[in-house]
Amino acid sequence: MLPLAFHHTIRLPTVLVRNPKIAARRQAVALMGLLLTSLSSLAPALGAARHAPRTSVRLAVSSRPGNIVYLQLDLAKALHYFEDEDLDVQFKFYEGGPNTAKALEEGQVEFSGNSIDHAVYTRNAPRPLKMVAAFTDLPAVTLTVRRSLRAQIRSVKDLRGRRIGIAALNSGTHVILASIFKSAGVPLNAVSIIPVGHTDQMIAAMKRGEIDAAVSTDPAALRLLVGGDASLLLDLVTYDETQRIFTGSYAFTGLMTRSDVIAQRPDVVQRMVNAVIRTNQFIATHSAADIADALPMSAKHDRYIFVKSIEHTRPSFSPDGIVTAEGVANNIKSQRALGLIASDQTLNPADFFDMRFAMHTNHR
Repeated sequence: MLPLAFHHTIRLPTVLVRNPKIAARRQAVALMGLLLTSLSSLAPALGAARHAPRTSVRLAVSSRPGNIVYLQLDLAKALHYFEDEDLDVQFKFYEGGPNTAKALEEGQVEFSGNSIDHAVYTRNAPRPLKMVAAFTDLPAVTLTVRRSLRAQIRSVKDLRGRRIGIAALNSGTHVILASIFKSAGVPLNAVSIIPVGHTDQMIAAMKRGEIDAAVSTDPAALRLLVGGDASLLLDLVTYDETQRIFTGSYAFTGLMTRSDVIAQRPDVVQRMVNAVIRTNQFIATHSAADIADALPMSAKHDRYIFVKSIEHTRPSFSPDGIVTAEGVANNIKSQRALGLIASDQTLNPADFFDMRFAMHTNHR
């Protein structure tokens, strides 16, 4: 069937030739000429449609490229999954979750890569935050101690009086650390919490002896261990190990947005979620080496460390992007341990996530 542009009467020139075969041939040539002329006039319009500007989206991320708990964002970009959804995603990188969540809350960006506790922080804001797709469904953090102190620090209880490095105050790792200490019966005021930043800054602080222990995600944790700067104390990257502190899953990092973006631009939210969950599925079905090879060097820095980081953290990755009420309840429990939520305050975990888009992606 011809395009709508061709749905008009085509008047062929009168061909006065006595031989019917020659006349038919000339009529066919005339028709072909008209069709080619019409196609030529239609081509610019078709080209403009094919090259229409992609939807512009601003995305804040709580760490520079390479932090394993935000792998989905680095990978979706590298695999062109955002482009496949007709999105032009502009990345903005921050050190730590609080500043990232603030950028989202204030409208500087439409989406963020954050831990879900920041949705709980902003529950009374005019435009509250919600997680729309999960990157991880376990804590995905590792507690390490400075190698020279390993003989003195054999358990979490031995951290009393010590300096503990975290990425940022009230960050997702800080929240998890509060539950680790509560589980061990160690009050928060019995330790010194030192915000030192991510990966390079944390490793440097450990090397200089400015901190005695660190709670971090990969690749920082793995670099500390492989480099011989630290020893392992607690590893919350598997379900079984997580049960030492929590019961069930734990909602940690994922794709966040604001309630007004969900209400006003649901199509954009759906496309962002599509890209993230497609990346979750890629991670679940490819080797760590294949995943690392899909990324530019700027996102993995050291291929060997990055491959090992993916292998180490893999049990924590969400295969389908679904956030559960159980996981959020455990996060709220950690925030209570940190003193960010009053012990007598009742919160509904379902208020902090919206799974309509993820469910649609998983069932389409």
